[in-house]
Amino acid sequence: IGVEFIVNDISYTVYANREVIVSGGPINSPQLLMLSGLGHKQHLKSFNIPVVLDLPVGDNYQNQPSVGLGFPLKSNYSSFSTNPQLNVEQLSQLYYQQSGMLGQTNNLFLYNSTSTVRNKQWPNIQYSFTLHSNTINVYAILVRFKSVGTIRLQSTSPYVSPIIDPNCLSYHGDAQALLEALTFAFYMFEQSAITQYIEISDLFAPIGCPVCPGKYAYECVEGLQCYLNYNTHTAYHPGGSCRMGAIERPDVVVDPQLKVKGIKNLRVCDSSVFPVLPNANTASASIVVGYKCAQYIIDQYQL
Repeated sequence: IGVEFIVNDISYTVYANREVIVSGGPINSPQLLMLSGLGHKQHLKSFNIPVVLDLPVGDNYQNQPSVGLGFPLKSNYSSFSTNPQLNVEQLSQLYYQQSGMLGQTNNLFLYNSTSTVRNKQWPNIQYSFTLHSNTINVYAILVRFKSVGTIRLQSTSPYVSPIIDPNCLSYHGDAQALLEALTFAFYMFEQSAITQYIEISDLFAPIGCPVCPGKYAYECVEGLQCYLNYNTHTAYHPGGSCRMGAIERPDVVVDPQLKVKGIKNLRVCDSSVFPVLPNANTASASIVVGYKCAQYIIDQYQL
């Protein structure tokens, strides 16, 4: 087994003594596998790609849907100076105590549950607050959901991006949960301790969206739904497109040791192997995948 690659328009092929590890991420890893003949048989045949193995590559693609909003701070407030005057004391606090102004982050997190969740100890919404010199923003992120999408080829060229269909909010419960999260986000801005520091604007919705006269934004269901439809995006936490699981399952691409099912000496090592996304950001879990993959290889070859 080996890898073909191109440098300066010259094609090279190298072969592995032991294994090839695919670590292109949840978009490029399934793309590379499909270009190599691993994927849904009919999909590969439609591009005249010789089928090596019929596998559900590119299925189960997940990305946390998110919707954000922000308001300007009142003129007499500022979250931080855009041109801070650093001094020895601040540098000392950062270096020796990991504290002080330079040791702070401008990102704060809050977790909450919507009415769609039975277990309130397992929240499904993450609120990510970010501060800038004259604005405060919050992103409501649905970290647990049922809507899944796909990654599919649109060309046999590795230089052409695959087709990404996140299929966000296709499950009604997901849409309801994110709408509730958005409602609470507006409530925090309009009816909490934050309100005194910000300029509230009636123009919260895109042009054409209804705005309920005489009501707060969080009370205007039609406006919130329209806002959600226009502004929902994903939270840069993709995964799941080369699902890991027991090899007898028909929806699995890699086994619990990250080996591609039915193929010798080939593993996938990135967030594409997640059966479901973690109930949080994906970076730490992705690092764990890398650590586990390294340990599997060390153990197998007694390195």
